Amino acid sequence: MTQPGYDALADQYAAMFPEPYQTPFERHAVEAFTEVIRMPGSVVDVGCGPGHVTHDLASRGLDAIGCDPSAAMLALARNAYPQLRFIDDDATLTHVDDPIAAILARFSLIHLPPDRVDAVLRSWASRLRPDTPVLIAVQSSDTPGPATPFDHAVAPAWRWPADELSRVLSSAGFDEDWRLINRPDGVHRFPGVHILAHRRS
Repeated sequence: MTQPGYDALADQYAAMFPEPYQTPFERHAVEAFTEVIRMPGSVVDVGCGPGHVTHDLASRGLDAIGCDPSAAMLALARNAYPQLRFIDDDATLTHVDDPIAAILARFSLIHLPPDRVDAVLRSWASRLRPDTPVLIAVQSSDTPGPATPFDHAVAPAWRWPADELSRVLSSAGFDEDWRLINRPDGVHRFPGVHILAHRRS
């Protein structure tokens, strides 16, 4: 999978989002995620973009790997953080050979057609040890039901009602631990949800 939209707009995207998190809410959600990582291995940042969050994970003492299918985004990340590992890969994590201690997917699975998300999550579950945590963040919706498309500026994207994302996680072999929901504000057009789950034993 490639991301031609992100390739074309990588510099503009990086200029618009110079920090790893847009709000303290997002930062605290990731911080809470890092506190439950117990296993040895790498923490994979799926859809790492310009690498800011990967760097934040590494600054917390984690062995962080950034993955992205956009060559332009990877070039920005490698230039900004040459000491870190960045891999040309998509959500399938086909090129990640390390034992995985945790997976973070912030606003990256939104770009997968909903009927592909279940297969991706099942592929994660097949290689993760029991209790391995995953944190997924998506644009959400208050309307129950399936994921629905929205007008993302860069690439096709879908909003996920929190219960629907939790259902798909459960079907793939994960149990939800908690969810954090933010309301639309001056930064976010839509509700957002962060769901922490772990690989079922």
